[in-house]
Amino acid sequence: MRVAGAVVVIAVLDGGSGDGLARRFAAAGAAGIMVADLHAGVAEDLAAELDRPGCPVVGVCSDIHQPSDVAALVDTAAKHLGPIDLFCIAGPDGERIVSLAELPGHLDPLAELLALVGDAISEVVPPQRRHVDQPQSA
Repeated sequence: MRVAGAVVVIAVLDGGSGDGLARRFAAAGAAGIMVADLHAGVAEDLAAELDRPGCPVVGVCSDIHQPSDVAALVDTAAKHLGPIDLFCIAGPDGERIVSLAELPGHLDPLAELLALVGDAISEVVPPQRRHVDQPQSA
């Protein structure tokens, strides 16, 4: 995975942290980073701390469980940083990085990204933390 020169979006799930990922990407030479956190002010504060010439960092409050929020992240990142190269999910129990270069060119990029985001969320949130009100199969 090439990080130098890449535009990276880091979406933080409740209980996760984008701090370590953002610092690693900035140190590795990312061209721009967007951090999206569910809690207001968290991503914005991190962005203010890490923002520098050559690697602008944008922080937004967003819930990536909502397809409309993912679409807004893609649009905002493209507007401020350029096309996204890496989309990352940071959850309470792990991280998942998706390279957008792996998306098939003939599919709707947003639809494919939404599917990958859903898969990434399921990888970083352990089964016991998913909705417990769903009945178990016998």
